[in-house]
Amino acid sequence: MSPLSEELTICSWVKRLSNHRSTAQDWLSYVPTTNSVDILISDAANAYLFGDWTSYTAPSLTIGEWHHICLSWGYSTRTKHVYYDGEQIGTETTPSGRKLKVPGSLLLGQYHSRYGGGGTHSSYYFGGELYDTNVFSAQLSASQVKEMYTQGMCGNYSQSLEQDTFLSWQNILLGDRKGSVTEVELVECNHTHPVEEETTEDAVEESIWQFLRGTNFYNKIISDDLIFERDDRLELLGEFFNHTIDDALISHLEKHHSNEDPGQERDDQSEEDSEEVSEASDNWKFLTTKIFYNKVITEELLSNMSDRLDLLVEFTGHRCDNA
Repeated sequence: MSPLSEELTICSWVKRLSNHRSTAQDWLSYVPTTNSVDILISDAANAYLFGDWTSYTAPSLTIGEWHHICLSWGYSTRTKHVYYDGEQIGTETTPSGRKLKVPGSLLLGQYHSRYGGGGTHSSYYFGGELYDTNVFSAQLSASQVKEMYTQGMCGNYSQSLEQDTFLSWQNILLGDRKGSVTEVELVECNHTHPVEEETTEDAVEESIWQFLRGTNFYNKIISDDLIFERDDRLELLGEFFNHTIDDALISHLEKHHSNEDPGQERDDQSEEDSEEVSEASDNWKFLTTKIFYNKVITEELLSNMSDRLDLLVEFTGHRCDNA
């Protein structure tokens, strides 16, 4: 028996960054060498297996947000399940006697256009980011999928399933790449996802301090310079009132306002300064945290952040860590 031919689970953290196809963008495609497409999974959790789309409750999809998506299937159970953010949103019976045909071609970020693989649709690319994508040679249980989501992007739960891992994220990163596929830094390793019915004061307090886990603060010594620099950047954001903090605005700030003086636009840099520019552009990464990203810049937003920085002054000299 070939691995995957009788059971499998595919899971990944998925974040859409482009709306070139607004309904769904396929981030995984599998084609056996002797057949047409057998597996397709989109960022909207559409899951295609053995010639049939899985009926499911369509989730709401927001650009710039991470979501956890899984597809599981078992030959003996004759079932396929679709999970979105830890919850089963679709399930169906698969054809009797139908196994996954192997070997084949697996693509991430594209959709096969030819029988047996080898071609792609130019407009069917996935415009976004993937993280911790794994293919397991077992039909994971609902509780296992739930735990994987609950532990978050950097919970390393998938690594505990090493015995059932057919293709790991670490090996995927070593694979061949085509087109404009690149590796990017994961800004923060503490994915915060909404928890139903959880609106306690502790939950709100944790959310508003999330920015401290970003690269601008985490594991750094709290100093006057660190806080003053952030105050300067908040002042500059005031020039963008009523703008939404999205990728376009962050890119503009990184390109034109990443000098030591954030209010001064950056001139062309020499190669010797490239490393310094890269580090300077990191100063805007706090905008990618939940309390800022996709929010409209208002006086209240900036005032609340300024109040938090004022409170940090009381901890000058302390290291910004989990404690």
